[in-house]
Amino acid sequence: MESILAIETCVPEASVALWVNGECVSEQQFASDRNHNSMVFDALENALSELAGQRLDLVVVGTGPGSYSGTRIGIAAGQGVAIAHSCPAVGLGSFAATSIARENSPSMAVGDARRGLFFISQINDTGEAAPVELMEREAFEKKLTSVEDTTLFTFDDPASLGLPDTLSRRVNRAQPQARVLIDVWQGLDKPRQEEIIRHPLSPTYLRAPFTSKAKAGHPLLR
Repeated sequence: MESILAIETCVPEASVALWVNGECVSEQQFASDRNHNSMVFDALENALSELAGQRLDLVVVGTGPGSYSGTRIGIAAGQGVAIAHSCPAVGLGSFAATSIARENSPSMAVGDARRGLFFISQINDTGEAAPVELMEREAFEKKLTSVEDTTLFTFDDPASLGLPDTLSRRVNRAQPQARVLIDVWQGLDKPRQEEIIRHPLSPTYLRAPFTSKAKAGHPLLR
């Protein structure tokens, strides 16, 4: 028996799915927002009950970018399940885990990175999301205008991007789904899968993690 558990919690519309022997045998969606993040454990319990005592072969977790707490809860839960089942836990960028990305090529995730910057992430030939590129508004709009044959999508309300109508109409709203994470994984060749398994499971950031520096005179600096 081959079994894969997938967890996607980077957006409020979170989901857990279990794939066994060629079919999705369990799929549950739930709210993953602030106090609702704990609902992942009920979804995991329901999915794992379908294994009937068998061990998992793999846990796949959506690594965002998205909700700061939601993504980390999904990763922590995935690592815990993987330890209990003595199997690998791997991470895949959540942009790739959308129906739009799977059904349209080429496609590109876009969004507001805040603080005056916007981002793009191309879905590459392997079906994975390429690293995020940050840019200012002028460059962002120029980039979207230059890729007329590319399907554009965002996890947020397209209107929140403040794009001209001609561009805004091209941006679709999408959400990642756990079962699509499994599709992305299975579409990768063996060397790429092995490479991902060797890579530590960690969140995908729009920007590098920021750590503030202690002020002069702080006890830690003495």
